[in-house]
Amino acid sequence: MLSRALALAALALPAAAFIECNVLSYGAVSDNATDLGPALTAAWNNCVIPQATTVATDVLLFTNVVFNGAKKWNLHITGNIYLPYIPTLTGTMLTFQNCQNIILNGPGAIFGNGLRYRPGGDLGLHPSRPRLIRFQDCNNCEISSVTLYDAPQFHVTMIGNNNVAHNMAIIATNIGDECVTVKTPTNGFVGENIRCKFTAGCNIGSFGSANTAVDVRNVRYNNVTISNSDAGVEFKAYPNNIGTVTNITYTGFTLRPHTQSAGINSFWAGDGVDTGKLSITDVTFSNFVGTGTPTRPAVTLNCNKATPCKNIKFSDISITNAKANSFTNACGSGVTGIPAC
Repeated sequence: MLSRALALAALALPAAAFIECNVLSYGAVSDNATDLGPALTAAWNNCVIPQATTVATDVLLFTNVVFNGAKKWNLHITGNIYLPYIPTLTGTMLTFQNCQNIILNGPGAIFGNGLRYRPGGDLGLHPSRPRLIRFQDCNNCEISSVTLYDAPQFHVTMIGNNNVAHNMAIIATNIGDECVTVKTPTNGFVGENIRCKFTAGCNIGSFGSANTAVDVRNVRYNNVTISNSDAGVEFKAYPNNIGTVTNITYTGFTLRPHTQSAGINSFWAGDGVDTGKLSITDVTFSNFVGTGTPTRPAVTLNCNKATPCKNIKFSDISITNAKANSFTNACGSGVTGIPAC
């Protein structure tokens, strides 16, 4: 393997069928100028699908790559991928779609160059700026050990069943976008041993508008450190969403200076009309420690009036330097001010 290499490994069953190829043979050039995307796509179509391994040195990536229908495959990054600043670049750089049993792991890194896309925190300059990684309709997949730096927009988005993100660091600058986010539909997700710095936290949603049907169940985040961020964890819904969010657990969070620790907001975006068709139940926040800001509550629940959030449990919440908690149309236990169900 080349020094400081980026290894993209495809291991498919049977285990004996293991072939090695090289993305340099498909157009990759280690010159800090040539786009990795076409070579990576060519290697996927012509080498990985037949069950293989690809290798390249540190490279640039400025083409969206979609791994569609992948099964029992390992994308192993041991070097560095860099996104250049291209104002017209949009979409998701690495998408796994309709996939099963995929592993994306390190110890390599992806550098998103996000500060160039949102100078001074201006999120309106490039509203369609690119995202880094998305698992779309994928089941039994795992991402670990990679370090993600400064995505222009989202860092990791997980959609599907029984997926895991663990043992990884996500580091942005000047308050980058979300760390590890779960969207609908999802049934079964674990995020643990994650470090987020200068991000928008680990969230569920947003779910989009126009009566988007929501189905998110059995999500657990554990042992997460979020520092210098504008949020800890938050449910981001629109008032016209319909469907169910249930059995969600956030535990073991260390929150260093940030603006909000834990929240559910059914009016995160949209026209404000309360249709009351989104049910959010059985959510647990436990072992939250750290510091907030005196201008915002540590905990905010802002739920639909017609369908209040139910059975929201809190335990061992110790957030200093924060405004008083705020509860609207929600019931549960564990903190002062929330009515019992």
